[in-house]
Amino acid sequence: MMKYLLPLMLAVIMSLSLPAIAAPEAISGTVMLSPELADKVELTDTVFILVRAAQGPRMPIAVYRKQVKDLPLKFVLDDSMSMQPQVKISNFSKVKVAARISRSGSAVTRPGDYEGVSPAIKPGTSGVEIMIDTLIVSDSKTSQSI
Repeated sequence: MMKYLLPLMLAVIMSLSLPAIAAPEAISGTVMLSPELADKVELTDTVFILVRAAQGPRMPIAVYRKQVKDLPLKFVLDDSMSMQPQVKISNFSKVKVAARISRSGSAVTRPGDYEGVSPAIKPGTSGVEIMIDTLIVSDSKTSQSI
């Protein structure tokens, strides 16, 4: 019996000690909150981190949801997080990563939300830094830097 358990135990130990390999299209980085906004948001406000095509529809490709209390936050977004199986990060040559604080918890952008957006980047980019520092002032996505 021991000769059957030993290989299984070794396999389990090895799988726990190996680092995860990021998918080639994975985008990773850090989301931070501007110090000027710290007293304007609640720790339980929702933070959405999302990927959108740099050109084209504004519909998010992939989304990750956390709370303000988790900031600063390291993130990884990849094809496995796509909202639609046929629309993946790897389908696009350039994307933008946005981080938005929603006071209401709604996925729909509303006046009073705060946002930060990366420049256009290639899928597979690491070290993306997003500072949430812009107030959304109207339904038409007009924003104002803080």
